[in-house]
Amino acid sequence: MPSYLPAQIIAWALLLAWLAICVIFDLRSRQVPAFLTVLPLILAAVWQLIQGGWQLVVLVALLVLISDLPQAKWRIPVACASTVLGLCIAGSPSIVYAMLVVFAVWALWEIGASGGADAKIIIALVLFFADGLLFIPIVLVGGVQGLVGLVARRKTIPYTVAIAVGTVAWLWMISYSG
Repeated sequence: MPSYLPAQIIAWALLLAWLAICVIFDLRSRQVPAFLTVLPLILAAVWQLIQGGWQLVVLVALLVLISDLPQAKWRIPVACASTVLGLCIAGSPSIVYAMLVVFAVWALWEIGASGGADAKIIIALVLFFADGLLFIPIVLVGGVQGLVGLVARRKTIPYTVAIAVGTVAWLWMISYSG
């Protein structure tokens, strides 16, 4: 059984409580209030800066700015170029994976395939942990969730459920991986 510092246990508990609150809002109203997504995104960016992951924070900031370009047709190409430049200066493989996930999630939001709250929550998680591999269990749970919705003939199921369950699965995996 791995041993954890009290600060790590508190951080994970706060993170899981935040995700649970986001899920409750999403299930009840199909919306997650901005304060539940923007504030954690900013806090995760500050945390990542403190940890030395400035490259990831710069990419997120660039993508936010690119979202406001007046010519929508230029957003994806400019974001691609920015991400490629970011990958060139990434300091570690985990930052590379994190950058790729941040770009993918941003692009899904940009083309309308994902909600803004879902994108901000995932990007905040990736910023906090600086590990894009977190996205794998989220996507897997999302796939299962989609199949359940298909069988149950529900048009949509809030993706915050998949984000929360996938994050719990990822935390469990990393806690026992050595």
